[in-house]
Amino acid sequence: MAVVFISGTTTCVKHFDEPPEYTGPRVKANISITEIKRLHIPNNFEKITEDLIIEGVVIANDKTDNFYKSIVIQDSTAGITVRLDGFSLFNIYPIGRKIFIRLKGLWLGDYGGMIQLGAGVNRSDPQFPELIPIPQPLFDRVIIKGDLDQYVVPRKVKMDELNDSLQSMLITLTQVEFDHTDTGKTYADAVNKQTIAHTLRTCGIGTVYVRTSGFAKFATATTARGHGDITGIFSMFRTQKQLLIRDTNDVQMNGLRCTVTGPKQMYAEDFSGQIADSLISAPQLKNLSEAGGKFFLSKIVSGNPCAEISAFATKEQIVISWLILPAIDLDHTSNEILKFSTKDGFNNGAVLQVLVSTNYDGGNTPWKARWTVLPAVIAKGSVTGYPKEWVSSGDVSLHHLKGKVYIAFRYEGNDPPMQTAKLTTTFRIDNIVVAGN
Repeated sequence: MAVVFISGTTTCVKHFDEPPEYTGPRVKANISITEIKRLHIPNNFEKITEDLIIEGVVIANDKTDNFYKSIVIQDSTAGITVRLDGFSLFNIYPIGRKIFIRLKGLWLGDYGGMIQLGAGVNRSDPQFPELIPIPQPLFDRVIIKGDLDQYVVPRKVKMDELNDSLQSMLITLTQVEFDHTDTGKTYADAVNKQTIAHTLRTCGIGTVYVRTSGFAKFATATTARGHGDITGIFSMFRTQKQLLIRDTNDVQMNGLRCTVTGPKQMYAEDFSGQIADSLISAPQLKNLSEAGGKFFLSKIVSGNPCAEISAFATKEQIVISWLILPAIDLDHTSNEILKFSTKDGFNNGAVLQVLVSTNYDGGNTPWKARWTVLPAVIAKGSVTGYPKEWVSSGDVSLHHLKGKVYIAFRYEGNDPPMQTAKLTTTFRIDNIVVAGN
């Protein structure tokens, strides 16, 4: 009987000491990231009221400080940025961790077109409402941590294959290189903590910007000089296509650059040779006033030289000013494009246009020539000051033109003393480039 008792007791103890088999978190996704993003209307905010759950793998976090108070997750259908009000998020949500997010009570919104998840909406500034990050005390209630080491394989794409469906997804751009003006440059301004966007190209004309925060741990590293692949999170800011890398290991450009078939720079002006606060002046470049006696000035803003124009304080009924580039011959190239960057400040309705003419004679009365407006993206909407980032014009095609052409920036505003609705917007222009094959 003693033997039987001991045997039975041992068996019983062994049964209760055995730990249960781990089966992962007891939660399952019931909607995909793609389906959730379809609920969002651009420039709006939507509160999620149903018991919906998404799952995804963390593909970016704040480990190198290039992603601020946010993580990016991706499932088999899409990716999305999740705003989190915390620091050192990488310790909780490392790259490769699967997570589940309870969406009920959260909000969808977008920043410059990039769809995000947050905890609410800050409407303290009615003109610029923004998503509120999920507070740290709610992390564990909203986000369920899953398995580690669930790494996502980047999707390989070429520059002409980029589209809105790839937002917040991990991609590898193949056969690319930094523009020759951006090679060997620091990724960002670590001294002044300023974000910098460097131009990335294929051997053709396409353009994507590698955007890096001035707080990134690799901000002082320099961009590659070769040709190859680059991996990162694809994003959009309005019409500008951007790539955010996690660290410099995402950049593998050790091949030979495009030298024969790539675009050739036909004209460039970054205003670095101008005297600050003086009239813009350069050989064969025209800086003219049609009305109001106002000219384009050279300015240095945060160490960056640029051209500036405004009707502010002129007291003029109308201000029309022209900045005309030297003649450009398009007979010996193909696939020509124009690109530049702009900023607007205290925008109240003045207009900056980019024009092209084939019959302007190069003289001091350009308004007598025939000009066509080019479909360039111009900064707008900054009504209370100046934005931190420049707005890219995009690649403005000139391939439909032949022979010698002139490109002009034309500003029109006013500042009448007795009128309340004045048009005095300030515009800044920089990094003008014309290139072709």
